[in-house]
Amino acid sequence: MPRQDLTRAAADRRKAIEAIGTTEGKLRRIKPRVLSDAQRASALGATVSLLRAPVTLTPAQPKKGKSALTLHSCMMSYPVQPAATGMALFSSLFQGAVFPGCQVEFMRIKKGRLHLVEFHVVLHSSVTYKFRIFTYPLAEFQDVAIPGGGSKILTALAPPVDEISGDLELGAAVQQRNSVEEAAGWTLHSVRVSTTS
Repeated sequence: MPRQDLTRAAADRRKAIEAIGTTEGKLRRIKPRVLSDAQRASALGATVSLLRAPVTLTPAQPKKGKSALTLHSCMMSYPVQPAATGMALFSSLFQGAVFPGCQVEFMRIKKGRLHLVEFHVVLHSSVTYKFRIFTYPLAEFQDVAIPGGGSKILTALAPPVDEISGDLELGAAVQQRNSVEEAAGWTLHSVRVSTTS
């Protein structure tokens, strides 16, 4: 890549990082929170011994088997923390054709079981963040408001939709609903899907 293109790419990266309200140094030190196995089991109404091996997707590895992570109105994908996972940068300041957010699709792991979806995010502003969290295929949703600042976990429980037999694609999505004026920046680090045996 020519030197001027590298310089332009570095400047664009700096602008995107500033737009979400942080610095490159802070981005490199972020340690996103995840649920413990006990918390996952509790959310699924089961014991830890019944948890099944999860599906984990990241901005750096958005596909695994028949599961996929899709980013909407993402400012950029940033290849650190570590490079195997990366992170995606979003801000309400940059509204695209659709709300900033992400969606995960996965095959029903086990019929008759709820599927817990965890979105591991970091909220970089002090404003109250507004998200709409969907589950599919029923397109049910809930609106949540979360105080800004720090690592958070957005969760959704995808129902097994037992009335449909055979292979079934389930999913969940997070859409940011803050206004442009709030300039609420955030990063997505990973999405994890768990269920029970």
